[in-house]
Amino acid sequence: MKHSFKTILGLLLIIIGVIWILNLAGVPGFDFSTRGWWTLFIILPCLAALLRGKEIVGPCIGIGIGVLLLLADRGVIGWNTMWQYALALLVVGFGIRILFFKNFCDPKVQEYKTISRDGKDIRRIESAFGKQHLSFAGEKFEGADVQVSFGGLTLDLRGAEITGEAVIDLSVGFSGVVIIVPEGLAVKTALSNGFGGVTDKRYTKTDCGEPAIVLIGNVGFGGVEIRN
Repeated sequence: MKHSFKTILGLLLIIIGVIWILNLAGVPGFDFSTRGWWTLFIILPCLAALLRGKEIVGPCIGIGIGVLLLLADRGVIGWNTMWQYALALLVVGFGIRILFFKNFCDPKVQEYKTISRDGKDIRRIESAFGKQHLSFAGEKFEGADVQVSFGGLTLDLRGAEITGEAVIDLSVGFSGVVIIVPEGLAVKTALSNGFGGVTDKRYTKTDCGEPAIVLIGNVGFGGVEIRN
Protein backbone atom coordinates (compact mmCIF):
# COMPACT_ATOMS: atom_id res chain seq x y z
CA MET A 1 0.00 0.00 0.00
CA LYS A 2 2.85 2.39 0.82
CA HIS A 3 4.48 1.63 -2.54
CA SER A 4 1.21 2.36 -4.38
CA PHE A 5 0.77 5.65 -2.52
CA LYS A 6 4.35 6.64 -3.34
CA THR A 7 3.83 5.82 -7.02
CA ILE A 8 0.56 7.74 -7.28
CA LEU A 9 1.96 10.75 -5.41
CA GLY A 10 5.03 10.84 -7.66
CA LEU A 11 2.90 10.62 -10.82
CA LEU A 12 0.59 13.34 -9.56
CA LEU A 13 3.51 15.70 -8.94
CA ILE A 14 4.91 14.95 -12.41
CA ILE A 15 1.57 15.76 -14.06
CA ILE A 16 1.19 18.98 -12.07
CA GLY A 17 4.75 19.98 -12.99
CA VAL A 18 4.20 19.30 -16.70
CA ILE A 19 0.97 21.33 -16.74
CA TRP A 20 2.78 24.14 -14.92
CA ILE A 21 5.58 24.12 -17.52
CA LEU A 22 3.04 24.17 -20.38
CA ASN A 23 1.32 27.11 -18.70
CA LEU A 24 4.61 29.01 -18.38
CA ALA A 25 5.37 28.25 -22.03
CA GLY A 26 2.06 29.81 -23.04
CA VAL A 27 0.50 26.67 -24.52
CA PRO A 28 -3.26 27.35 -25.00
CA GLY A 29 -5.60 25.48 -22.68
CA PHE A 30 -3.02 24.79 -19.98
CA ASP A 31 -3.76 27.53 -17.50
CA PHE A 32 -2.75 26.26 -14.07
CA SER A 33 -6.09 25.40 -12.51
CA THR A 34 -7.99 22.44 -11.12
CA ARG A 35 -10.22 22.16 -14.18
CA GLY A 36 -10.27 18.58 -15.41
CA TRP A 37 -8.81 17.20 -12.16
CA TRP A 38 -11.21 14.24 -12.28
CA THR A 39 -9.35 12.76 -15.26
CA LEU A 40 -6.51 11.92 -12.88
CA PHE A 41 -8.69 9.05 -11.63
CA ILE A 42 -8.15 7.52 -15.08
CA ILE A 43 -4.61 8.63 -15.88
CA LEU A 44 -2.92 7.80 -12.57
CA PRO A 45 -4.13 4.19 -12.15
CA CYS A 46 -3.20 3.47 -15.78
CA LEU A 47 0.25 5.00 -15.31
CA ALA A 48 0.75 2.97 -12.15
CA ALA A 49 -0.33 -0.21 -13.97
CA LEU A 50 2.06 0.59 -16.81
CA LEU A 51 4.98 1.04 -14.42
CA ARG A 52 4.17 -1.98 -12.27
CA GLY A 53 3.71 -4.68 -14.88
CA LYS A 54 4.42 -5.91 -18.39
CA GLU A 55 0.99 -5.12 -19.78
CA ILE A 56 1.37 -2.20 -22.18
CA VAL A 57 -1.60 -1.83 -24.50
CA GLY A 58 -4.40 -1.50 -21.94
CA PRO A 59 -2.71 1.08 -19.68
CA CYS A 60 -1.53 3.09 -22.70
CA ILE A 61 -5.06 3.28 -24.10
CA GLY A 62 -6.35 4.27 -20.65
CA ILE A 63 -3.74 7.03 -20.42
CA GLY A 64 -4.61 8.22 -23.93
CA ILE A 65 -8.33 8.40 -23.15
CA GLY A 66 -7.62 10.18 -19.87
CA VAL A 67 -5.49 12.79 -21.65
CA LEU A 68 -8.18 13.27 -24.32
CA LEU A 69 -10.80 13.84 -21.61
CA LEU A 70 -8.49 16.34 -19.91
CA LEU A 71 -7.95 18.24 -23.17
CA ALA A 72 -11.69 18.28 -23.90
CA ASP A 73 -12.59 19.46 -20.40
CA ARG A 74 -10.07 22.28 -20.68
CA GLY A 75 -11.39 23.34 -24.09
CA VAL A 76 -8.28 22.42 -26.09
CA ILE A 77 -10.32 20.06 -28.29
CA GLY A 78 -14.06 19.69 -28.75
CA TRP A 79 -16.03 16.91 -27.08
CA ASN A 80 -17.23 15.52 -30.42
CA THR A 81 -13.64 15.42 -31.66
CA MET A 82 -12.49 13.84 -28.40
CA TRP A 83 -14.86 10.87 -28.77
CA GLN A 84 -13.69 10.35 -32.35
CA TYR A 85 -10.07 10.34 -31.17
CA ALA A 86 -10.97 7.92 -28.36
CA LEU A 87 -12.72 5.53 -30.75
CA ALA A 88 -9.76 5.63 -33.13
CA LEU A 89 -7.42 4.97 -30.20
CA LEU A 90 -9.45 1.91 -29.16
CA VAL A 91 -9.37 0.57 -32.73
CA VAL A 92 -5.59 0.97 -32.87
CA GLY A 93 -5.23 -0.69 -29.47
CA PHE A 94 -7.33 -3.68 -30.49
CA GLY A 95 -5.30 -4.04 -33.66
CA ILE A 96 -1.99 -3.99 -31.80
CA ARG A 97 -3.35 -6.45 -29.26
CA ILE A 98 -4.44 -8.91 -31.95
CA LEU A 99 -1.15 -8.68 -33.87
CA PHE A 100 1.44 -8.72 -31.11
CA PHE A 101 -0.13 -10.25 -27.99
CA LYS A 102 -1.23 -13.82 -27.41
CA ASN A 103 -4.46 -15.18 -25.99
CA PHE A 104 -6.71 -12.39 -27.23
CA CYS A 105 -10.27 -12.94 -26.01
CA ASP A 106 -9.59 -16.53 -24.94
CA PRO A 107 -11.49 -17.22 -21.70
CA LYS A 108 -10.03 -20.70 -21.37
CA VAL A 109 -6.43 -19.59 -21.07
CA GLN A 110 -5.17 -19.49 -17.49
CA GLU A 111 -1.83 -17.77 -17.44
CA TYR A 112 -0.17 -16.13 -14.48
CA LYS A 113 3.19 -15.95 -12.83
CA THR A 114 4.08 -16.67 -9.23
CA ILE A 115 6.48 -14.42 -7.34
CA SER A 116 7.82 -14.70 -3.81
CA ARG A 117 7.15 -11.81 -1.45
CA ASP A 118 7.38 -11.71 2.33
CA GLY A 119 7.67 -15.48 2.41
CA LYS A 120 4.47 -15.98 0.42
CA ASP A 121 3.80 -17.17 -3.13
CA ILE A 122 1.93 -14.33 -4.84
CA ARG A 123 0.17 -14.78 -8.17
CA ARG A 124 0.76 -12.01 -10.70
CA ILE A 125 -2.24 -11.88 -13.02
CA GLU A 126 -2.57 -9.57 -16.03
CA SER A 127 -5.61 -9.41 -18.29
CA ALA A 128 -6.51 -6.97 -21.07
CA PHE A 129 -8.97 -6.89 -23.97
CA GLY A 130 -10.50 -10.23 -23.13
CA LYS A 131 -12.04 -12.41 -20.45
CA GLN A 132 -10.37 -14.91 -18.15
CA HIS A 133 -11.70 -17.31 -15.56
CA LEU A 134 -9.07 -18.50 -13.08
CA SER A 135 -9.84 -21.24 -10.56
CA PHE A 136 -7.55 -22.06 -7.63
CA ALA A 137 -9.41 -25.13 -6.39
CA GLY A 138 -7.02 -27.54 -4.69
CA GLU A 139 -4.20 -24.97 -4.64
CA LYS A 140 -2.66 -22.97 -1.84
CA PHE A 141 -3.62 -19.33 -2.30
CA GLU A 142 -1.58 -16.72 -0.42
CA GLY A 143 -2.37 -13.57 -2.42
CA ALA A 144 -2.30 -11.99 -5.86
CA ASP A 145 -1.35 -8.85 -7.79
CA VAL A 146 -4.07 -8.32 -10.37
CA GLN A 147 -4.07 -5.87 -13.29
CA VAL A 148 -7.15 -5.77 -15.52
CA SER A 149 -7.83 -3.27 -18.29
CA PHE A 150 -10.56 -3.20 -20.94
CA GLY A 151 -11.71 -6.72 -20.18
CA GLY A 152 -13.07 -9.01 -17.52
CA LEU A 153 -11.60 -11.38 -14.96
CA THR A 154 -13.13 -13.96 -12.64
CA LEU A 155 -11.11 -15.27 -9.67
CA ASP A 156 -12.69 -18.45 -8.30
CA LEU A 157 -11.34 -19.17 -4.81
CA ARG A 158 -13.77 -21.97 -3.98
CA GLY A 159 -11.80 -25.00 -2.90
CA ALA A 160 -8.56 -23.01 -2.51
CA GLU A 161 -6.38 -23.54 0.56
CA ILE A 162 -6.30 -20.18 2.39
CA THR A 163 -4.69 -19.62 5.79
CA GLY A 164 -4.32 -16.31 7.58
CA GLU A 165 -4.85 -13.28 5.36
CA ALA A 166 -4.41 -13.43 1.59
CA VAL A 167 -4.06 -9.95 0.06
CA ILE A 168 -5.35 -9.29 -3.46
CA ASP A 169 -3.92 -6.03 -4.84
CA LEU A 170 -6.21 -4.87 -7.66
CA SER A 171 -5.55 -2.38 -10.45
CA VAL A 172 -8.76 -2.19 -12.47
CA GLY A 173 -9.43 0.18 -15.37
CA PHE A 174 -12.46 0.06 -17.67
CA SER A 175 -13.02 -3.54 -16.57
CA GLY A 176 -15.00 -5.82 -14.33
CA VAL A 177 -13.62 -8.27 -11.78
CA VAL A 178 -15.63 -11.02 -10.11
CA ILE A 179 -14.22 -12.71 -7.01
CA ILE A 180 -15.97 -15.92 -5.95
CA VAL A 181 -15.24 -16.91 -2.36
CA PRO A 182 -16.28 -19.98 -0.35
CA GLU A 183 -18.89 -19.79 2.39
CA GLY A 184 -17.52 -18.53 5.70
CA LEU A 185 -14.43 -16.85 4.28
CA ALA A 186 -14.00 -13.31 5.61
CA VAL A 187 -13.54 -10.52 3.06
CA LYS A 188 -12.00 -7.18 4.01
CA THR A 189 -11.99 -4.29 1.52
CA ALA A 190 -9.74 -1.22 1.39
CA LEU A 191 -10.10 -0.25 -2.27
CA SER A 192 -9.79 3.25 -3.69
CA ASN A 193 -12.60 3.96 -6.16
CA GLY A 194 -12.49 6.49 -8.98
CA PHE A 195 -15.69 6.24 -11.01
CA GLY A 196 -15.91 2.61 -9.95
CA GLY A 197 -17.31 0.56 -7.13
CA VAL A 198 -17.43 -2.65 -5.14
CA THR A 199 -20.55 -4.80 -4.92
CA ASP A 200 -20.85 -7.50 -2.28
CA LYS A 201 -23.36 -10.16 -3.37
CA ARG A 202 -22.44 -12.87 -0.85
CA TYR A 203 -25.35 -14.73 0.69
CA THR A 204 -23.59 -14.85 4.04
CA LYS A 205 -21.16 -12.03 4.79
CA THR A 206 -18.19 -12.31 7.14
CA ASP A 207 -15.88 -9.33 7.46
CA CYS A 208 -13.62 -10.30 10.34
CA GLY A 209 -11.56 -13.24 11.53
CA GLU A 210 -9.32 -15.62 9.63
CA PRO A 211 -8.87 -17.01 7.07
CA ALA A 212 -9.63 -13.87 5.12
CA ILE A 213 -9.23 -12.21 1.74
CA VAL A 214 -8.08 -8.58 1.87
CA LEU A 215 -8.83 -6.44 -1.20
CA ILE A 216 -6.63 -3.38 -1.75
CA GLY A 217 -5.70 -1.25 -4.76
CA ASN A 218 -7.54 1.00 -7.20
CA VAL A 219 -10.71 0.70 -9.30
CA GLY A 220 -11.21 3.30 -12.04
CA PHE A 221 -14.15 3.18 -14.45
CA GLY A 222 -14.82 -0.41 -13.51
CA GLY A 223 -16.30 -2.62 -10.86
CA VAL A 224 -15.47 -5.41 -8.44
CA GLU A 225 -18.13 -7.95 -7.49
CA ILE A 226 -17.80 -10.40 -4.60
CA ARG A 227 -19.89 -13.60 -4.69
CA ASN A 228 -20.25 -16.87 -2.84
